[in-house]
Amino acid sequence: MDHLQPAWIAMGESLLIGLVVGIERESDREELHAGLRDFISIGLAGGLCGILNQPWLTVAALLSLTALVGLFRMQTPNRTGITTEIVCVVTFLLCVLTATPQIEWGAPLAIALTVILALFLEAREPLRKFFVETVTEREYFDTLRFLAVVFVVLPVLPDGAFGPYDFLNPRRVWMFVILVCSISYLGYFLQKFLGAEKGLRLTAVVGGIGSTTAATLAFARQAKEQPARGRELAMATVLANTVQFPRVLALLWIAGGPLMAACLPVLAAMTAAGCLATMWLMRGAAVDPDHGAPLPLANPFRLTPAMKFGALFAAVRFAARASTAEFGVTGLYASSVVGGSVDVDAIAFTLSGILRDLRATPETAVAALLAALASNAVLKTVLAFHAGGAALGRVVAAGFAAMFSVGAATWLALR
Repeated sequence: MDHLQPAWIAMGESLLIGLVVGIERESDREELHAGLRDFISIGLAGGLCGILNQPWLTVAALLSLTALVGLFRMQTPNRTGITTEIVCVVTFLLCVLTATPQIEWGAPLAIALTVILALFLEAREPLRKFFVETVTEREYFDTLRFLAVVFVVLPVLPDGAFGPYDFLNPRRVWMFVILVCSISYLGYFLQKFLGAEKGLRLTAVVGGIGSTTAATLAFARQAKEQPARGRELAMATVLANTVQFPRVLALLWIAGGPLMAACLPVLAAMTAAGCLATMWLMRGAAVDPDHGAPLPLANPFRLTPAMKFGALFAAVRFAARASTAEFGVTGLYASSVVGGSVDVDAIAFTLSGILRDLRATPETAVAALLAALASNAVLKTVLAFHAGGAALGRVVAAGFAAMFSVGAATWLALR
């Protein structure tokens, strides 16, 4: 009886697949189409074909099923679409996959695909609304062009070190572009779908994911125009810049190497300090949930910003490697300060590679990253003073001072 157990399990899984898809189709009875009993029968037929493992039988059953659903479709000309007919064929193939004994990974893959299929079938109206009414034509084509560049260019880029000081790795540069733009993409669409009506705090978090510099400038301009909202906008500015530290940690984790683990205690402490500063500012800020602060984020999946990111990253990588080779630790710090004032993400990714290549110690890499973050904070503080006025600038400067004091103390304690 032991040799029958795999067959029973396979048929049970086939029955489950037919049941899941059949229940979803049964719930949509606006038009005449196959229902629960039909999909259970299709699932059992696919499971039997998989267990018997006879290619001719599987092909014959598939052709028969296709002919039957085609005939049924011809007899119901008033129906729109052929989704159910296609799902019948897909269900049969999934059941064959889950029951074929030679494919060890067939069952978990088939069940996972069944769940995904059922979710997409159930989400017909939200998907239609999303792709037809929510996403604009420009967003769609910008995204399509960028994805085309990613999947066409990335596979052909060489994965090697080129140029002076081996600074240029084309594939690594392009991977950095993809990572940074993906994070900005998340921030853009979170703001687009959730909107400013969800509150100033959510907008600050989304702005921090997208661009802390853009968030700081946007909030500062609003504070200049609406002085009565100065404290709540200062709170939003500090919160947006607090998000930068988890964002950098996420980039370092994706980049790989030991820098993420080395930075984790320091950046976690700075995040905690920023959250505490935000909570303190919330106490005196009467945030109006109906007046969020929308941030002017452009669609990040465009080719021109992506190329600028890549060029900046390559330049920062060259400056860091050249200055480290020529001037040692002093040169690495100098390049981090200069590059960090423009873009911390590029510095973080560069330092991760330098540490991974054993061109610097973990202590030096963490100190250089802190220097880059501090340089970036100085620039944003200047922006806050210039665009938002002295009141906002002082609060932002105090928030940065608290975060970096805690970070420096943590770093010194760990050393």
